[in-house]
Amino acid sequence: MMSVFLDKECWQDVFEGFQIADIAILDKRSLHIVAKKSVSSDEASMLFDTDILTRLIVLYTDLPEGANCGYTELTGMGYPMVGVSRPPFPRPSGLVAAANRHGDVYPRGGGVDGPMEQIDPNRQPGTERLKCINGFTYAPGVGRAIYKRIGVGKWMPFNNGIPGSENVTTKMGFRDIDAFSETDMYAVGGHGDVWHFDGQSWKQMRFPSKDQLATVTCAGDGNVYISGEGGSLWLGEKSSWKQIYKGGSSVLWNDVLWFQDKLWLASDYQFCQLNGGNVERVMHEGETVPISGHMDVHDGILVIASLYSVMSFDGSTWRWLVDPYND
Repeated sequence: MMSVFLDKECWQDVFEGFQIADIAILDKRSLHIVAKKSVSSDEASMLFDTDILTRLIVLYTDLPEGANCGYTELTGMGYPMVGVSRPPFPRPSGLVAAANRHGDVYPRGGGVDGPMEQIDPNRQPGTERLKCINGFTYAPGVGRAIYKRIGVGKWMPFNNGIPGSENVTTKMGFRDIDAFSETDMYAVGGHGDVWHFDGQSWKQMRFPSKDQLATVTCAGDGNVYISGEGGSLWLGEKSSWKQIYKGGSSVLWNDVLWFQDKLWLASDYQFCQLNGGNVERVMHEGETVPISGHMDVHDGILVIASLYSVMSFDGSTWRWLVDPYND
């Protein structure tokens, strides 16, 4: 078995007793991880998710043992997700967001912790994901909500062309957003709810299915990939789409990303690649890569995190970054 980057003492201090919920790459040396305190099913039945302690963890892959991991503890962060802001944003950092009434977001980085930000106070932005595009962080959410972080503590609606609605339904997006550029962006969610932004306004696109949609990927091969119900995949652009894979999974993909000229797909139970018309388990040197969960890609590396472990891949070598030390 490969050796684990994070030493036992740091693992016990930072990760033991917590479950990883999400991961994001600031750069290849700085990984941001959000984790929730482990509680029994009996305890969980008596608690709201906001009652369970959250940690925003930073793992530095270029620092020596004992000095390469730290965390900030937060309360009241229900169903947290993690993202980042990068240059040219004025203060690159990790960000942990909560799906709550105000859209709380806590930044950590640039030598500063906090203060807490609010995406849209008392408006329930329903944040589903944090996505960094050209350095700036976007927050898609329920009811076709999209917000852009334009400054430290400053979020603005990014919804020109999207009509307001008092009756939010499950047919409406958004769960994900991606872009080739600031004048060629896509947002998806709901049941076949696909929108395109041309630099001026959003327009709803035709889509051939009313399946629940999960992710959108503006890939390095120039195509747009949309994933949805059952793990199915569609390929196309704007209002022209064809299904290229019909999945049979009981869960949606968490993340679908482009890396090393391939489409990679991660869910709670699977870690796969698109090869031709088939979605196949990720293999390395004849063996299945033994992890699934949440994934990110940036700066020449791919990282994937399960509830208790983190692995990275630089295109040639897999590396265990975090793994339990079970005596």
